[in-house]
Amino acid sequence: MAKREAKKLELATLEDTPGAEALAKHVAQRRKWLAQAAEQATKDGSVEASNPKYRTARKRVKRAQRRLRRERARVARVRVKVGAPASEAPAPT
Repeated sequence: MAKREAKKLELATLEDTPGAEALAKHVAQRRKWLAQAAEQATKDGSVEASNPKYRTARKRVKRAQRRLRRERARVARVRVKVGAPASEAPAPT
């Protein structure tokens, strides 16, 4: 039994999303911290992925990216609903 594939939603741009610039700055800051943690976790020329500070920094970057993506997707969904033709809009109750 095949899994149902979800429709890919085109994300809203950073300019269209209120508050996205602050979230993008936060992601950039988290990436800087990740780079510093990776530098400290490097042994023999390779990054030690099990280093606690490096793992925590990676998780924080992913969390920040998830928040930004969620916000952009929310704005895109609202834009799709507003742009829908009247025939597809739900009847007022």
